[in-house]
Amino acid sequence: MKSVLILSKWNAGGVGPTARWLRARGLRPVLISDVPDDVNRDKCDDHVLVDFDRESMSNLATRLNGRGIAPIAVVNLIEMLMPWQIAIAVHYGLPGGDVNRSVLVNKTLVRERMQALGLSNIRFSSDPAQVDFFPAIVKPSCESSNSRLVRRVDGPAELLAYQHHLSELGFADAELIIEEYLPGTEFEVDGPVVAGRFHPVLAAEKSDHDDIRHHDAGINLHPPQRDHVRKGVHILSEAISALCADLGLDQLWLDVEGRTTEDGRTELVEINPRPGRGMYFPSIWEPCGIDPFEAHISMALGEYTFTQEGLDPVRDQPITGKVFVEGDELGTVEVSTSEDDLLELPGVMDVQIINGHRISSLEQENMFLGFTVTADSVGQLRARVATVLSTLDYRITAQ
Repeated sequence: MKSVLILSKWNAGGVGPTARWLRARGLRPVLISDVPDDVNRDKCDDHVLVDFDRESMSNLATRLNGRGIAPIAVVNLIEMLMPWQIAIAVHYGLPGGDVNRSVLVNKTLVRERMQALGLSNIRFSSDPAQVDFFPAIVKPSCESSNSRLVRRVDGPAELLAYQHHLSELGFADAELIIEEYLPGTEFEVDGPVVAGRFHPVLAAEKSDHDDIRHHDAGINLHPPQRDHVRKGVHILSEAISALCADLGLDQLWLDVEGRTTEDGRTELVEINPRPGRGMYFPSIWEPCGIDPFEAHISMALGEYTFTQEGLDPVRDQPITGKVFVEGDELGTVEVSTSEDDLLELPGVMDVQIINGHRISSLEQENMFLGFTVTADSVGQLRARVATVLSTLDYRITAQ
């Protein structure tokens, strides 16, 4: 049976649904992760350990060869593991190894490319000593996911204090990017890239975004409800298309996050080369006729084909809310409420619970529950979400 590698870190990466999808097509899922007691190891046919931070592609190849595993594809839903995905694809001659994908790994390279193409005028710097614009957002330029180590700083003293904080955490040598903070509304837009063209098929307005920790919070409204956000989706989508054309990208799915102001200024926040969180939910993707999760896996296999006709950008649909619940203390999350319990509540369409999620750092998002709710109005939607949250029963046990 042919093997497909699934990359995972922090017990994340959509391992369960990916493994089920692969098995349904007669393929053998092999988990590649960094912890021996990975909560997803029993969901795959094999489990190979690798230290993503300290080991190299040659170490992984030796272990795979020793088990007789010759992968035909590698699936990855974690942006900070994209360099490993590219390295594996190049080593084994698999889809996804094209050189310009590496630009998407580095936020500074993306900013520089967009600025050179005239697609952005946001101020940014990779040198903290050169920053003279505040407020600003500081984040790792490369190894970042789940809003990991993202912080707003309002002046030079705060920037220096945060550099000291990073040193205490062991990230003194982390490559940083410091960007001008753009006030406004955050949003995300998802879609496939075909022959250098980005097709926006799904969008969500992050009306409750946590602008203190810069984490997803509250309800992400799909489709966007406010006019300036809808306009921002169009502006950013066109800019991303121009970037994809310049890079010659093809056959990959992008989750793009942006911010837009009511006076029309729109800027990229970041690009993630995988479906956005929550875009796995059928109630989100079903109306557009495309399953982003399935498309992502098919692209990894080099099998994804479709015509550009019929891809409609962010069409009007019934109001749907994507909601994520985050743990706020260190330990293991134990959820007593079942997915079936929540699915019985009014308007709840889909639920994903990560029972046993381990929170080892509060410097990143720690989402253990995601659900979608539909309603006839925003007011009704918020009431239904409140009912779900009041029903939820969980605890976090210290490690």
